[in-house]
Amino acid sequence: MKRLKKSICVFLMIALFGSVFVGCSGEEKQEVEEIKSKEDEEKVVIRLYVPFGSQEPAYQPTVDIVEKFMEENPNIKVELEIQAGTQYHDKLKTEIATDTLANVFVSWGGSEMVEAVKAEKLVDMTEFLSENPSFKDGFLNGALSASNVTYPDIPGQWGIPLSNVAGGFYYNKELFEQAGAEPPETWEEMFVVIEKLKAIDTIPWVIGGKDGWRVEHLYDDIFYKWNGTEAIYALADRSMKYVDEGGIKPWQVIIDINEIGGFGPNPASVDFGMEQTLFKTGKAAMNFSLSAFAETFGGKESEISHVVGFFPTPYFEEKPEFAGSIFAGGDCALNVASKQSPKELEASYKLVLALAGQEGQSTYANSNALLMTRRDLDVDTSKINPLLNEFSELLENGNEYEISVCTPDPVSTMLHKTRSVATAVINGQLTAKQAGEELDSEIKKNIE
Repeated sequence: MKRLKKSICVFLMIALFGSVFVGCSGEEKQEVEEIKSKEDEEKVVIRLYVPFGSQEPAYQPTVDIVEKFMEENPNIKVELEIQAGTQYHDKLKTEIATDTLANVFVSWGGSEMVEAVKAEKLVDMTEFLSENPSFKDGFLNGALSASNVTYPDIPGQWGIPLSNVAGGFYYNKELFEQAGAEPPETWEEMFVVIEKLKAIDTIPWVIGGKDGWRVEHLYDDIFYKWNGTEAIYALADRSMKYVDEGGIKPWQVIIDINEIGGFGPNPASVDFGMEQTLFKTGKAAMNFSLSAFAETFGGKESEISHVVGFFPTPYFEEKPEFAGSIFAGGDCALNVASKQSPKELEASYKLVLALAGQEGQSTYANSNALLMTRRDLDVDTSKINPLLNEFSELLENGNEYEISVCTPDPVSTMLHKTRSVATAVINGQLTAKQAGEELDSEIKKNIE
């Protein structure tokens, strides 16, 4: 009986102390919430705007890098904004015009960035690089002088290289074998291959014609194979016109392929996501795309990883001197907006170091997300996709590189216009000559 009374007393004492602790916990919880709220208010908030949509290999590595960055920098909150394709570019253009740029954002250079630099909307990163010599020295030769981070006649470093890019063809080796076809080396051979693939009732070459940038990239690469890369500067200084033979020829090749059914029954209705699905599921035999999608097609998640191969963009038999002129070079660059507080600027610099530094770039490389711009990477060779090595060899063997044909054009609307024209061409709304006239008209409209 005494033992029972003693147990009850002990229980009551525990309950009493427990109630005291519970009461204290409630007060402490409130204090913790108030402290947390205060800490959130004191955090530096910056916005990062990137074009890596959820379907792209660079999406998840970017999310991972940003999350780790915030863990290591608890006083900084990064608002990650992601938009893909043409929509990204359209919004970026609007934010440049309205001076509402994200603290850190991705661009590809070009006339719009030149205008932004002239309007003092970007930070010159020259001093930043000088203050971070090991970061600066880790870049590949030429990366810091590429056309997406420096501009003719404008001193300064206006971006930090994030990735390189190269264009070429992914193809399904099983479908090629069924068709008795080999990867074409010339455009003349390409038309023969298309006919062979049509004979086995497959889409020879899938392209997302609904998204203008897909056709615009193809135009660029064909342009270089016909004209060489130096011709884009002739377009920019107006000694060459888009309606000239060199400007029309790439559109005509695209039209000819479309008219024989090379792109399938209705490429104008195919968007980028559908394009990827049709190739990944083996319903299409070829896909012209970028090095950024090596993991999409050749990675572990791909249904055709065991049969996917690569071949460079064909050249023209009558223009063998331009076989090594390729759609490649400096791709994504990180830019820092000038309109931000000193604390925000400091946080933006730290984020640039995290994304474009050794650790961040190694994360991208090991995810097979991007062609890197650094030489000091910590990579696991067993993880590297062999398709990326094919693109790397393409860069090493090429004679000259450029990205978009309109990159050096002083008219800032040319990229948007070219993509609009590309959509009209694949829709069958414009002839090759009319496409050239549309582009020349855009130049005339903006000059007058």
